Amino acid sequence: MQRLVDAPRFPLLAQECTAQIGEEVEWIAPLPKNNFKEYKLNQNEAMSSLFPGADKMNIFDFWPKNQPQWDGIAIGRNSGTLYLVEAKSYRQEAEGQKSKAKDPKSINQINETLKKNHAVHFPQGNFTLWTEGHYQLANRLTFLYEIQARCVPQFFPSVRLILLNFVGDPTMKKTTREEWESYYSNVFEEMLGTAQTPQGVLLLHLDVELCHRYQALKNMVRNRSTAFAALMHFIEQETAYLTAPASTKYHLCRRHGLLEHSVNVAETMLKMRASVAPDLSEESCVIVALLHDLGKAGVPGTPQYLKNDEEGARYPYRWNRELTYLSVPVRSIYLILPHFPLTEEETQAIVYHDGQYVEENKCVAAREEPLTLLLQYADNWSGFVIEKKLQK
Repeated sequence: MQRLVDAPRFPLLAQECTAQIGEEVEWIAPLPKNNFKEYKLNQNEAMSSLFPGADKMNIFDFWPKNQPQWDGIAIGRNSGTLYLVEAKSYRQEAEGQKSKAKDPKSINQINETLKKNHAVHFPQGNFTLWTEGHYQLANRLTFLYEIQARCVPQFFPSVRLILLNFVGDPTMKKTTREEWESYYSNVFEEMLGTAQTPQGVLLLHLDVELCHRYQALKNMVRNRSTAFAALMHFIEQETAYLTAPASTKYHLCRRHGLLEHSVNVAETMLKMRASVAPDLSEESCVIVALLHDLGKAGVPGTPQYLKNDEEGARYPYRWNRELTYLSVPVRSIYLILPHFPLTEEETQAIVYHDGQYVEENKCVAAREEPLTLLLQYADNWSGFVIEKKLQK
């Protein structure tokens, strides 16, 4: 969650979250300036931001004072919707939860509120799971429906619950998107009586593994870190680099494909460097690998690839004919040089990274610098071996 809300440092997660929600959000909590503190809705900090002037008892009389603490609270910039976020890093974190309430009065109030919402919204579901097996999910759903009843439209036009699941978290036991989808389908079927996502709920799956790999590579550029950070900020904020496909119909022709390919090439190039060319600059390897196909992102406001939404289209993407034609390497250099000083070797590597597959590159035959050759090999290995395996 900390990376997700820190958009300037981790734009990939923020952009993907925005795409899945359908709008940008303003995070109320957690925030970097507050040391990523999380809030209960009845805490003073949350009340002043969300329900100014409201009486706590009028809003929260359905629950004891000790409320659930939310992983995230946000407001939609366009819709004004209140988003309440429950986040999970791996599947086991979501399983087998029970109420920890000890006070008999609190236990009774919780159970009565859960029973009411079960009867109103999901009478066909197994209520035992609301208190024994999936209590946390049950109380999140209950808060969604109770806050909707009390605060719409007085404070917000709508309220939604986001069940946010991280895919491939390298710091935890990795959970795939398919595993998350299967888990929630089964849980909903058992406790709600339907496998469908409940009304008012958004089920989000964010791939944090690619973000982690990408960030680790960027952190390796140290000698020119300030200029490189400025370049990457421009690229990430102004172009389609983070979301573009790697091709229209071949390798990684999917959202984030260009970034995934660039990361694959960088990681492969570093492995090759360690084995055959340890004297080459590690920093240069990262720079040319991440940027060699930057031209595929197009230019600010005009991406190179457009989603092919035509019915019966053979390929998922198509070329943007409104973009002035430049070869991918030339456009890459066009985007880089106003923001970042490349060395001659780095420039050659990016311009001629396609090697002798391209007729125009014959002029550099037998005159390639080691960095150029290593980038060619890493690019080919990633595209023809690693990424072909991913497509099977």
